[in-house]
Amino acid sequence: MDSSSGSDGSGSNGDRHVTEAPPMMDVFVDSETAPLRSVIVGYPDNFLQVDAEIINETQRQYYDGPDAPTPEAVTAQLNGFIDVLRSRGVSVIQPHALPYVPDQMMTRDIGVVIGTTFIVTTMAARSRRLEWRGYSHLFERFPEDVKVLFGPEDLVIEGGDVIVDRGKVFVGIGQRTTLAGAAWLMQLVPDYEIVPITLSGLDDGEDVLHLDCSFLPVGDGYALIYPGGMREIPATLRETYELIEVTRDEQQALGTNVLSLSPDTVVSQPSMTRINGEMRARGIEVVEVPYSEPPKTGGSFRCCTLPLHRAH
Repeated sequence: MDSSSGSDGSGSNGDRHVTEAPPMMDVFVDSETAPLRSVIVGYPDNFLQVDAEIINETQRQYYDGPDAPTPEAVTAQLNGFIDVLRSRGVSVIQPHALPYVPDQMMTRDIGVVIGTTFIVTTMAARSRRLEWRGYSHLFERFPEDVKVLFGPEDLVIEGGDVIVDRGKVFVGIGQRTTLAGAAWLMQLVPDYEIVPITLSGLDDGEDVLHLDCSFLPVGDGYALIYPGGMREIPATLRETYELIEVTRDEQQALGTNVLSLSPDTVVSQPSMTRINGEMRARGIEVVEVPYSEPPKTGGSFRCCTLPLHRAH
C-alpha cells in the first residue's frame, strides 16, 4: 500500500479547489442518503492531457464529435459543483494529479467505503487501474479501525456498481463489475445483506454502465429507478423503497446519477425537470447545478464523488 503523503497540495493541483485532508479523518458510510460530511471529488485539471482510451459508449459518442467535452468546460462545471458542496458544509478533498492517466474525474469507481472498510476497487479498463494512487496519501490519515483492502487483479469490482443503504449492499453485475467481483465483496462485509442486481447489457439494447445509472436511493425511503436497466427488478427494491421511475431518455442523460447531501437534499442537473419535480413532490430539496459537460465522459454527480464520511 502506497501511503506516502505526496505533495502538499500547492503544486500542480494547487488551486483554490484543492483541500488537504485533516491529520485524522472520519471514514464511515452505511447509507446513500445520510448527511455527507467529507468526499473525494474528481480532479479535472489534467483532463485529456494524456491520450484517452475510449472506455464507454458515451465517450465513443462524444469524444471525436463537435460536442466533445473540453478541459475548460469540464473544469468550470466541476469547480462549480465543488463550490456548492462547500457552501453546504461538505469537506471536499481532491486526488493528487497523476501525469500518466487521462482522466481523474470519476472517483466513485476507484474506491468504495462500506462501514469502516475502504475498498480500492479493481477497474475493468487498464488505463484506470492506477487512479487510486491519486488518493493513496490519505490512507495514513485513516483511523486505526479502518481497514483498507485492495481488490484482486483477476476480477472486476467498480464503485459505481456498489450502493450501500439500509443494511444492504446492492451490487450491479453488468458491463463492469463481474459475478466474481460481487462474490469477493460478499465475503468482506458479512454484516450486510448483499443484493446482486443483473443489469441489462448492450446486447439488450441498453447502455447501463453501472448500477447507479439505473437505480439510486434518494430522500427517506425513495429511489430513482430505470426499470429497463435491469434484467429483473429484485423484490427487495420494491419492498424497501417507493420507486420513482425514470424514462429511457432521462437515464441516457444520467438522470439517476444524483448526489444526496442529506435525506432531504439532492444535487441534480437542471435539465432533469420531471425527475426533479418528482423528488420535490416528496419533500426533497433539489439543488440544481449546471453539469452538461462531465456527463459526456460517462458520469455525473455521483460518479464524480467518493464519499468518505456520512453521518450516522
